[in-house]
Amino acid sequence: MTELLDSGEGEVRAGPDGGPAAVRTGGGWREVTRTVNRWVVETDWWRAPVRREYRRCLVAGGDCLELCRELDSPRWSVVRRYD
Repeated sequence: MTELLDSGEGEVRAGPDGGPAAVRTGGGWREVTRTVNRWVVETDWWRAPVRREYRRCLVAGGDCLELCRELDSPRWSVVRRYD
């Protein structure tokens, strides 16, 4: 099962490479231990373009989170939680 999260839920710290390094949840900051999957979405170029990078990550403590960022922004956000 997955839980779609509000766009403001969870804060993400980027590492030196720009990828997500840690996520703040209700239990505090947790390290991103592994990126399981990564993909880029680029669509609707003829209207309002969508250009995003998504990563499905495992974080310390065992949670699996989906993170997202606009390609022209360094800011990551938490999109979804998997169980």
